[in-house]
Amino acid sequence: MKLRLLVLIGLLTSLLVSAQAQTSNNDVAFVDAQGKVIPNGTTVVLNAVKEAMFPPGWKEIAGEVYIKNTSDKNLTVTLFSRINSVDEGNVTVCALGGCTPLEEDNSTEIGSQMLLAGSEKESIAIEHTYEHSEKGSITLKLTTKELGSEQEIEGPTIIVKFDTNPTGIVEVASQKGLTYDVFNTQGTLLYRQLTSLSGLPKGIYILKQTDSKKAIKKFVVR
Repeated sequence: MKLRLLVLIGLLTSLLVSAQAQTSNNDVAFVDAQGKVIPNGTTVVLNAVKEAMFPPGWKEIAGEVYIKNTSDKNLTVTLFSRINSVDEGNVTVCALGGCTPLEEDNSTEIGSQMLLAGSEKESIAIEHTYEHSEKGSITLKLTTKELGSEQEIEGPTIIVKFDTNPTGIVEVASQKGLTYDVFNTQGTLLYRQLTSLSGLPKGIYILKQTDSKKAIKKFVVR
């Protein structure tokens, strides 16, 4: 009786693991301009501002992240996006053959495209235009389907934040008594205990912000 019970438990566990594997995977990833993977759940900060072409007098924050098929299979990849919060203005996301203005409280399909195994990364262009306040964020989410399958599998999700404060951090480190350890997206330490981030080259970094109370991590695009 005990043996049968153990076999049944093992079978149920196997089925549960199998079902979980079918509903989420790592076959597709968000990557940076150098092709380095941006981990699932990352917050990416865009902060480069320029004058918008339209409407006159407005400003624009624009940036790119990328999609990469990291598997050995041909996959149909779909990108969804939604606004989490935006103080004002418009947000447009262009990728995978689509270019769509986002609406608050709605998840929008941006585009869907077959990405071949070993193919080059695909760009996601993000543009936020506003008059006075840039503050806000959006969510980007990927799903995949294998060739010939109708089953849609959950992929990674990242948050893109719009923030023009230096590297997306509200206060300058020297004013708050903070220091930063700076890592690349592979986790390699680049700089230790910086008191200012203004001199960092353009790129995506992991920042370990430390004060007397806590340490946090934040991803930044400069």
